[in-house]
Amino acid sequence: MDKNKGQLDFDFSADSLLEFPVNKQEKGWFDFESEQQAAIRMLEERFSISLNRRVRLRLHGWPEEFEGKLMLEDLLHPTGREKSVRLRLGRLTFDNTDIEMCQTLD
Repeated sequence: MDKNKGQLDFDFSADSLLEFPVNKQEKGWFDFESEQQAAIRMLEERFSISLNRRVRLRLHGWPEEFEGKLMLEDLLHPTGREKSVRLRLGRLTFDNTDIEMCQTLD
């Protein structure tokens, strides 16, 4: 056995670990994507926000407006009892209750 071959040959670089092949025709992927879209729609309606879209917003107590893609801060969706949801716009994180004005740009 070549002592230079084996388990240490696995490429652990960050780029290779992020590139998982996805077959979007598979039922499991389709179900996952459908559930995610339904959860996003529910959160948008419940909290009156536009997720995963470019927005311009102003936060209470901040004089400037911010632009960017409005995202959930956490990967886990709220369970249904929360009164607010944590959001992210670039590096800025805040609760939906902090939003004074939000305008969808796309």
